[in-house]
Amino acid sequence: MAMPTQLNKRKMIREHVTGKTFVDVGGLWGTKGEMVTTAAAGGASALTMADVQPLGNMWWQKFEAWCAEKEVTGCQELNVDICDPQSTATIGTYDMVHCAGVMYHVADLFQFVSNLVSVTREYLVLSSVVMPDEMQTSAGNLTFGPDHAYLSPVLAGDNKAVVLQYLADHNLTAGGLNQDAPYFADGKPRTGPWWWLFSGSFMANVVRLHDMEVMAEGATPNGLGYTVFARLNNPKN
Repeated sequence: MAMPTQLNKRKMIREHVTGKTFVDVGGLWGTKGEMVTTAAAGGASALTMADVQPLGNMWWQKFEAWCAEKEVTGCQELNVDICDPQSTATIGTYDMVHCAGVMYHVADLFQFVSNLVSVTREYLVLSSVVMPDEMQTSAGNLTFGPDHAYLSPVLAGDNKAVVLQYLADHNLTAGGLNQDAPYFADGKPRTGPWWWLFSGSFMANVVRLHDMEVMAEGATPNGLGYTVFARLNNPKN
């Protein structure tokens, strides 16, 4: 099975962000996966980090220290949940929007992507953990096509056995699947567990549904994630 083409996301952001406003949505976790400093290196005109983490907590402090190390200043900080229907008013709009590591954690894929597109004036860079088109394991095989995704909370039987073996083979910890993580709290979906399992081609097709042209797409360096670089068919002023 051929490996998907890799995409150098940081290089692509630097090449397209010059003179443009930039926001990284949900980029605090792990700190060094953020793209604010990359956008700064590319000559962005304004920088924003928007994340669900409460302002001033450990992750914001780590991010601020990382920016200081990279000599990046003037980044606006917003506490916002991109899955909230009202979040777009808080975030505002930006020429380039980046979001990584969130898509598979949200119960409502379309509210999530729609909100991202709503705050995008031109470019959207979306990355997520994805499943291979053909998952082959010792527990069996499973196909992840361009037109369907699997809902993790109801995954069962042979399909679940294959996914669990794939996660074990790649040392992946997935809340709700091979790690205890409740999908609901007080009757509402939580964003901690993995809700969706999908391929990179499915992910690109969801972006296309939102009146966007996919300019480039490809795998992350470790082959476990995927990035879609898209442009609005009708950029906003």
